[in-house]
Amino acid sequence: MQVTEIVVSAGRTFNHPHEQYSNLKPVVTLKATLAADDDFKTAVKILQSHAESLVEDHKQLMLKSIEEIAQMSRVEREFADLSAAMRRAQQEMDAIRKRYPNLPLLTAESTNTEEQ
Repeated sequence: MQVTEIVVSAGRTFNHPHEQYSNLKPVVTLKATLAADDDFKTAVKILQSHAESLVEDHKQLMLKSIEEIAQMSRVEREFADLSAAMRRAQQEMDAIRKRYPNLPLLTAESTNTEEQ
């Protein structure tokens, strides 16, 4: 019997780094057609090695992308929190101005100058 084609698969399951009970599983399947003089055992080893390498590379890319998304989400939440705090502070300043209309107008530049 002569082997003319080989098919190998590689997959890896790993936990999602930021979600409980969530797994990721990159999988790749490679197929090769062998020539009459090819050693199929060697070809299987080479093809399997390529498949494993592709899966590991894909896993690392997935983890990097997930981390970038998580970081962006943290930055967006922080930005939203700071924006809300600024709106609250501006509302408080406006309320104080209404109660004390003769209060001198302070700006960021004048407070920075006074602190130095």
